[in-house]
Amino acid sequence: MQEHRVGRVQELKDNKGFLIRVHGEEISVFKVAGEIFAIGNVCPHQHFSRLHDGEVIGYTVTCPMHGWRYDLRTGVSTNASGRVKTYDVEIRRDEVFILSHGDTD
Repeated sequence: MQEHRVGRVQELKDNKGFLIRVHGEEISVFKVAGEIFAIGNVCPHQHFSRLHDGEVIGYTVTCPMHGWRYDLRTGVSTNASGRVKTYDVEIRRDEVFILSHGDTD
């Protein structure tokens, strides 16, 4: 397992996405109700790479291209088919880390 430092918790804005790149892969990071979530940045609908720019309501993010919504906790679409990859997140001493298993699931 690999870990990748995102930044400090207070650097992340509530209900706004933050884009990071890890080994060529784009990951969207969100802070919602004090929790941190990380999902793949690419909407599977038409491979639009802007989920980090999507509107966050509750625990869902809406793709700004065609409105597909994804649950930040599971990656599953809440209004269509499909899902985005989710990543484990750890917070240590106010630092946020994304954990990856080296696969592209």
